[in-house]
Amino acid sequence: MSRLMLAAIIALVVGPCLAFVGFKEKQRIEKIEKNGVEVAGVPMSGEMRKGRKGAKTYKLQVIYPDTKGGSKNKEFKVTGDFYESISSGDQITAETVPVKLLADQPDEAIIVNGSDDDRLMFPVGIGAFVLGGAGTAFLFRKGREA
Repeated sequence: MSRLMLAAIIALVVGPCLAFVGFKEKQRIEKIEKNGVEVAGVPMSGEMRKGRKGAKTYKLQVIYPDTKGGSKNKEFKVTGDFYESISSGDQITAETVPVKLLADQPDEAIIVNGSDDDRLMFPVGIGAFVLGGAGTAFLFRKGREA
């Protein structure tokens, strides 16, 4: 079996998994945006991590009030633009950040206009599935003709 055939089969299998993750994330974000309650969260700390190949991940630790009178402490993955807008170097300069949460599930929360999420996985997964299916069909047909 050629490497190209193996890659096509892997894309055929992995594509729907990526699409499912992206679809569930999209549903979660839309539910929070539609039904959520906005509160002011206090950023406690933040960090930027460099991964392999130079990819940067931005994380923000925020304490925010829940709808039951308590408070929640959560780490959010945020976009680079948002992180840079509320920080100066390694210091967080913003006193508050807008947090939107579900009243009945306060752990389900996002940073308004700042959360980085996996919604992009849906079209990527669909694309991988389609390309994997087309590649597999093409390569199997080519193999039969030989």
